[in-house]
Amino acid sequence: MRKVMFGNVMAIERALGTGIIISSSVPISQRVQNRIRDFIEEYESVLSRFRADSLVSRMACAEHGGEFEFPTWAQPLFAIYSEFYDATHGAFDACIGADLLALGYNNSVQFVPESAASAGKNDNSSSYSCSNYRRALPVKWADISRDDGGATLHTNKPVQLDFGAAGKGYFVDLVMQIIKEEFSDDSTANNYFPSDFDFLVNAGGDMRACFSKKNSQIKVALENPFDTTQAVGVASIASGALCASSAARRRWKVKDTNCLAADAFESNVVATHLINALDGVPSQKLSASWTYVPAKTCAFPTAYADALATALFISQESDLQKIAQTTGAEFAVMQPNHALRKTCAFPARFFAE
Repeated sequence: MRKVMFGNVMAIERALGTGIIISSSVPISQRVQNRIRDFIEEYESVLSRFRADSLVSRMACAEHGGEFEFPTWAQPLFAIYSEFYDATHGAFDACIGADLLALGYNNSVQFVPESAASAGKNDNSSSYSCSNYRRALPVKWADISRDDGGATLHTNKPVQLDFGAAGKGYFVDLVMQIIKEEFSDDSTANNYFPSDFDFLVNAGGDMRACFSKKNSQIKVALENPFDTTQAVGVASIASGALCASSAARRRWKVKDTNCLAADAFESNVVATHLINALDGVPSQKLSASWTYVPAKTCAFPTAYADALATALFISQESDLQKIAQTTGAEFAVMQPNHALRKTCAFPARFFAE
């Protein structure tokens, strides 16, 4: 296998709440860098529920709903959400923003440090009882209509959207398109690249690699969800997308359970962002998931890998089989008891094997 060398790095701190790192073998022009930065601003101004001036925030404040016109680049993202919503029978839903807010995931949230002790504590204490938690999602993704699959969403009441389950991966794919246009006369029909052009877009661990040679690979450590200073394995990925979800990341203590229901949860419960939209409860099914989607199987491999990594937490693998087959996705999951399961072609070696 050909060893890939990245001699150039473009880093954008705090972009999408996590930061973006673009590594490349050939320098990315200042013009393209500026275009990427401008697109980050546009993307957040449309989809970030943490910005009061964003389009999704305006939807959340619209007392009687309305028609909300999104940029055309949002159409494929909406289609992916519809695909996963249908496949998971509603468990995967962009309308979970209200649940996340009720649990305390807002602009002032303070995440629990990722450590072996805190991860272990979460595994023991996260078996909290949710038997008293009763909630009905006020608006479901299926309730929001689109004109012939377009980018205008129609609502009749406020809705708090959160595109965190696939939005970061989708953003990576769109940035990849911007970079490709720098080295292609026709980005839709001609995939020409310089013979030595390799690059990697990494948005908080959701990454997509693009290599000029078919035999090129990079190695990526797979984080241990029980001790985030350690790895549980190493993935070797070719051109394509690698994403992960972990119960050790984006964890916070629920401070006010009264806003949910009387005695809904035990005190000091630690919640995660991995919400099942059918009941509004953070998933306890898995500790980590990893997904890989080859570049040539679909137009937005990172979006699908990102969405699949989340969906594995909240749905049955059998429900996701069709999507996995269509996109050529491979995946691995780790359960709270440390048991590991993976598809036969997932491109990684786990140390426990």
